[in-house]
Amino acid sequence: MYWPLTLLCGLAGALLGGWPGALLGALLGQALDRQLAIRGWRDLQARIRPPLRFEEVLFLCLGHLAKASGRVRQEHLQLARDLMGQYRLDEAACRQAMHDFNRGKQPNAPITAALRRLMRQDPAMAVELLDSCWRMALVGGSLSAEQQRLLNDWAQLAGLAKPEQQRMHQRHRPRSAQARAPVAERDLLAEAAALLQVSLDDDEASIRRAYRRQLSRHHPDKLQQQGASAEQVAGAGERIRAIQEAWERLRRYRGFR
Repeated sequence: MYWPLTLLCGLAGALLGGWPGALLGALLGQALDRQLAIRGWRDLQARIRPPLRFEEVLFLCLGHLAKASGRVRQEHLQLARDLMGQYRLDEAACRQAMHDFNRGKQPNAPITAALRRLMRQDPAMAVELLDSCWRMALVGGSLSAEQQRLLNDWAQLAGLAKPEQQRMHQRHRPRSAQARAPVAERDLLAEAAALLQVSLDDDEASIRRAYRRQLSRHHPDKLQQQGASAEQVAGAGERIRAIQEAWERLRRYRGFR
Protein backbone atom coordinates (compact mmCIF):
# COMPACT_ATOMS: atom_id res chain seq x y z
CA MET A 1 0.00 0.00 0.00
CA TYR A 2 1.25 3.48 -0.93
CA TRP A 3 0.11 6.22 1.43
CA PRO A 4 2.45 8.72 3.20
CA LEU A 5 2.47 11.38 0.48
CA THR A 6 -1.18 10.57 -0.25
CA LEU A 7 -2.05 11.55 3.31
CA LEU A 8 0.19 14.62 3.44
CA CYS A 9 -0.90 15.97 0.07
CA GLY A 10 -4.54 15.26 0.92
CA LEU A 11 -4.26 17.24 4.17
CA ALA A 12 -2.49 20.10 2.39
CA GLY A 13 -5.18 20.11 -0.29
CA ALA A 14 -7.94 20.17 2.34
CA LEU A 15 -6.37 23.19 4.03
CA LEU A 16 -6.07 25.04 0.74
CA GLY A 17 -9.24 24.00 -1.06
CA GLY A 18 -11.59 22.05 1.15
CA TRP A 19 -12.90 18.67 0.04
CA PRO A 20 -12.15 19.19 -3.66
CA GLY A 21 -8.60 20.20 -2.76
CA ALA A 22 -8.25 17.19 -0.47
CA LEU A 23 -9.31 14.83 -3.25
CA LEU A 24 -6.98 16.44 -5.79
CA GLY A 25 -4.12 16.46 -3.29
CA ALA A 26 -4.66 12.81 -2.38
CA LEU A 27 -4.62 11.81 -6.05
CA LEU A 28 -1.38 13.74 -6.59
CA GLY A 29 0.14 12.25 -3.45
CA GLN A 30 -0.82 8.72 -4.48
CA ALA A 31 0.86 9.23 -7.84
CA LEU A 32 4.03 10.45 -6.08
CA ASP A 33 3.96 7.55 -3.61
CA ARG A 34 3.81 5.06 -6.47
CA GLN A 35 6.38 6.87 -8.59
CA LEU A 36 8.89 7.06 -5.70
CA ALA A 37 7.96 3.63 -4.24
CA ILE A 38 7.15 5.17 -0.85
CA ARG A 39 5.09 2.63 1.08
CA GLY A 40 5.54 3.95 4.63
CA TRP A 41 7.02 6.68 6.79
CA ARG A 42 10.41 4.95 6.88
CA ASP A 43 10.65 5.10 3.07
CA LEU A 44 9.72 8.77 3.16
CA GLN A 45 12.31 9.48 5.86
CA ALA A 46 14.98 7.71 3.81
CA ARG A 47 14.14 9.93 0.83
CA ILE A 48 14.36 13.09 2.92
CA ARG A 49 17.27 12.01 5.13
CA PRO A 50 19.66 9.55 3.43
CA PRO A 51 20.95 6.67 5.59
CA LEU A 52 24.19 7.04 7.50
CA ARG A 53 27.33 5.46 6.10
CA PHE A 54 28.94 2.91 8.39
CA GLU A 55 32.37 4.45 7.78
CA GLU A 56 31.13 7.89 8.86
CA VAL A 57 29.98 6.61 12.26
CA LEU A 58 33.08 4.42 12.63
CA PHE A 59 35.57 7.25 12.14
CA LEU A 60 33.54 9.63 14.32
CA CYS A 61 33.82 7.07 17.14
CA LEU A 62 37.51 6.41 16.48
CA GLY A 63 38.37 10.10 16.61
CA HIS A 64 36.42 10.50 19.85
CA LEU A 65 38.20 7.54 21.45
CA ALA A 66 41.62 8.73 20.33
CA LYS A 67 41.01 12.15 21.89
CA ALA A 68 39.64 10.51 25.08
CA SER A 69 43.05 8.93 25.69
CA GLY A 70 44.37 12.41 26.57
CA ARG A 71 45.91 13.30 23.24
CA VAL A 72 45.88 11.91 19.72
CA ARG A 73 49.15 10.10 19.06
CA GLN A 74 50.81 8.72 15.97
CA GLU A 75 49.60 5.18 16.64
CA HIS A 76 45.99 6.42 16.64
CA LEU A 77 46.47 8.04 13.24
CA GLN A 78 48.24 4.97 11.88
CA LEU A 79 45.39 2.69 12.94
CA ALA A 80 42.90 5.05 11.30
CA ARG A 81 44.92 4.82 8.07
CA ASP A 82 45.08 1.03 8.39
CA LEU A 83 41.30 0.86 8.69
CA MET A 84 40.90 3.05 5.62
CA GLY A 85 42.96 0.47 3.75
CA GLN A 86 40.98 -2.38 5.29
CA TYR A 87 37.75 -0.91 3.94
CA ARG A 88 39.39 -0.14 0.59
CA LEU A 89 38.47 3.54 0.68
CA ASP A 90 39.47 5.55 -2.35
CA GLU A 91 41.24 8.90 -2.09
CA ALA A 92 38.05 10.94 -1.71
CA ALA A 93 36.62 8.51 0.85
CA CYS A 94 39.90 8.63 2.81
CA ARG A 95 39.69 12.42 2.98
CA GLN A 96 36.10 12.14 4.19
CA ALA A 97 37.09 9.51 6.77
CA MET A 98 39.84 11.78 8.12
CA HIS A 99 37.37 14.65 8.23
CA ASP A 100 34.97 12.46 10.25
CA PHE A 101 37.87 11.38 12.52
CA ASN A 102 38.73 15.01 13.23
CA ARG A 103 35.06 15.84 13.74
CA GLY A 104 34.86 13.03 16.27
CA LYS A 105 37.62 14.66 18.34
CA GLN A 106 35.36 17.62 19.13
CA PRO A 107 33.62 17.58 22.55
CA ASN A 108 30.21 18.19 20.93
CA ALA A 109 30.57 15.49 18.25
CA PRO A 110 27.14 13.87 17.63
CA ILE A 111 28.34 10.37 18.52
CA THR A 112 25.31 9.11 20.45
CA ALA A 113 22.81 10.31 17.86
CA ALA A 114 24.85 8.80 15.02
CA LEU A 115 25.16 5.47 16.82
CA ARG A 116 21.43 5.33 17.52
CA ARG A 117 20.64 5.97 13.87
CA LEU A 118 23.13 3.37 12.67
CA MET A 119 21.85 0.73 15.10
CA ARG A 120 18.26 1.30 13.94
CA GLN A 121 19.39 1.28 10.34
CA ASP A 122 21.78 -1.70 10.47
CA PRO A 123 22.09 -3.42 13.87
CA ALA A 124 24.22 -6.21 12.38
CA MET A 125 27.15 -3.75 12.15
CA ALA A 126 27.35 -3.26 15.94
CA VAL A 127 29.98 -5.93 16.59
CA GLU A 128 32.25 -4.80 13.77
CA LEU A 129 32.08 -1.17 14.86
CA LEU A 130 32.73 -1.90 18.54
CA ASP A 131 35.59 -4.25 17.68
CA SER A 132 37.36 -1.48 15.78
CA CYS A 133 36.66 0.89 18.66
CA TRP A 134 38.38 -1.49 21.10
CA ARG A 135 41.36 -1.62 18.76
CA MET A 136 41.60 2.17 18.78
CA ALA A 137 41.18 2.40 22.56
CA LEU A 138 43.96 -0.10 23.22
CA VAL A 139 46.37 0.80 20.44
CA GLY A 140 48.28 3.08 22.82
CA GLY A 141 48.80 0.25 25.30
CA SER A 142 46.43 1.32 28.07
CA LEU A 143 42.75 2.12 28.52
CA SER A 144 41.78 5.43 30.11
CA ALA A 145 38.75 5.75 32.39
CA GLU A 146 37.02 7.96 29.82
CA GLN A 147 37.62 5.45 27.03
CA GLN A 148 36.23 2.66 29.20
CA ARG A 149 33.13 4.72 29.93
CA LEU A 150 32.58 5.48 26.25
CA LEU A 151 32.98 1.84 25.25
CA ASN A 152 30.53 0.74 27.94
CA ASP A 153 27.97 3.36 26.90
CA TRP A 154 28.28 2.51 23.20
CA ALA A 155 28.08 -1.24 23.84
CA GLN A 156 24.90 -0.73 25.85
CA LEU A 157 23.48 1.41 23.07
CA ALA A 158 24.32 -1.31 20.52
CA GLY A 159 22.98 -4.10 22.73
CA LEU A 160 26.39 -5.74 23.05
CA ALA A 161 26.67 -8.12 26.02
CA LYS A 162 29.49 -7.83 28.56
CA PRO A 163 31.08 -11.20 27.62
CA GLU A 164 31.47 -9.98 24.03
CA GLN A 165 33.10 -6.77 25.28
CA GLN A 166 35.49 -8.80 27.41
CA ARG A 167 36.46 -10.92 24.42
CA MET A 168 37.23 -7.77 22.44
CA HIS A 169 39.30 -6.43 25.32
CA GLN A 170 41.29 -9.66 25.54
CA ARG A 171 41.74 -9.83 21.77
CA HIS A 172 43.18 -6.33 21.40
CA ARG A 173 45.07 -5.71 24.62
CA PRO A 174 48.87 -5.53 24.23
CA ARG A 175 50.69 -8.71 25.19
CA SER A 176 54.21 -8.87 26.59
CA ALA A 177 56.73 -11.11 24.89
CA GLN A 178 56.67 -13.40 27.95
CA ALA A 179 52.89 -13.80 27.82
CA ARG A 180 52.77 -14.84 24.18
CA ALA A 181 52.22 -18.43 23.28
CA PRO A 182 55.48 -20.16 22.28
CA VAL A 183 54.60 -20.49 18.61
CA ALA A 184 57.42 -20.35 16.07
CA GLU A 185 57.42 -17.31 13.79
CA ARG A 186 57.57 -19.63 10.81
CA ASP A 187 54.29 -21.23 11.88
CA LEU A 188 52.67 -17.83 12.16
CA LEU A 189 53.88 -16.92 8.69
CA ALA A 190 52.53 -20.18 7.31
CA GLU A 191 49.16 -19.48 8.92
CA ALA A 192 49.12 -15.97 7.44
CA ALA A 193 49.94 -17.29 3.96
CA ALA A 194 47.22 -19.93 4.25
CA LEU A 195 44.65 -17.33 5.28
CA LEU A 196 45.45 -15.18 2.25
CA GLN A 197 45.75 -18.30 0.06
CA VAL A 198 49.25 -17.46 -1.14
CA SER A 199 52.75 -18.89 -0.87
CA LEU A 200 55.49 -17.24 1.17
CA ASP A 201 57.55 -17.07 -2.03
CA ASP A 202 54.89 -15.28 -4.12
CA ASP A 203 55.77 -11.82 -5.39
CA GLU A 204 54.46 -8.64 -3.77
CA ALA A 205 51.80 -7.97 -6.41
CA SER A 206 50.31 -11.46 -6.03
CA ILE A 207 50.18 -11.24 -2.23
CA ARG A 208 48.70 -7.76 -2.32
CA ARG A 209 46.00 -8.88 -4.80
CA ALA A 210 45.20 -11.87 -2.60
CA TYR A 211 44.92 -9.61 0.45
CA ARG A 212 42.49 -7.26 -1.29
CA ARG A 213 40.51 -10.18 -2.68
CA GLN A 214 40.04 -11.65 0.80
CA LEU A 215 39.02 -8.27 2.22
CA SER A 216 36.45 -7.85 -0.53
CA ARG A 217 35.14 -11.40 -0.11
CA HIS A 218 34.51 -10.94 3.61
CA HIS A 219 33.28 -7.33 3.59
CA PRO A 220 29.97 -7.09 5.50
CA ASP A 221 28.21 -5.30 2.62
CA LYS A 222 29.11 -8.08 0.19
CA LEU A 223 28.04 -10.76 2.68
CA GLN A 224 24.67 -9.04 3.09
CA GLN A 225 24.23 -8.84 -0.68
CA GLN A 226 24.93 -12.58 -0.86
CA GLY A 227 22.22 -13.31 1.70
CA ALA A 228 24.50 -14.20 4.62
CA SER A 229 22.94 -14.61 8.04
CA ALA A 230 23.12 -11.86 10.68
CA GLU A 231 25.57 -14.00 12.63
CA GLN A 232 27.88 -14.35 9.62
CA VAL A 233 27.77 -10.59 8.98
CA ALA A 234 28.47 -9.87 12.65
CA GLY A 235 31.53 -12.14 12.52
CA ALA A 236 32.94 -10.38 9.46
CA GLY A 237 34.81 -7.85 11.58
CA GLU A 238 36.86 -10.55 13.28
CA ARG A 239 37.60 -12.23 9.95
CA ILE A 240 38.70 -8.96 8.35
CA ARG A 241 40.94 -8.22 11.34
CA ALA A 242 42.61 -11.63 10.94
CA ILE A 243 43.12 -10.99 7.22
CA GLN A 244 44.70 -7.61 7.93
CA GLU A 245 47.00 -9.09 10.57
CA ALA A 246 48.05 -11.81 8.10
CA TRP A 247 48.91 -9.15 5.50
CA GLU A 248 50.90 -7.13 8.03
CA ARG A 249 52.88 -10.22 9.09
CA LEU A 250 53.70 -11.15 5.49
CA ARG A 251 54.45 -7.54 4.58
CA ARG A 252 56.99 -7.20 7.40
CA TYR A 253 58.52 -10.61 6.63
CA ARG A 254 59.01 -9.82 2.94
CA GLY A 255 59.90 -6.16 3.46
CA PHE A 256 57.02 -4.72 1.43
CA ARG A 257 56.17 -1.06 1.87
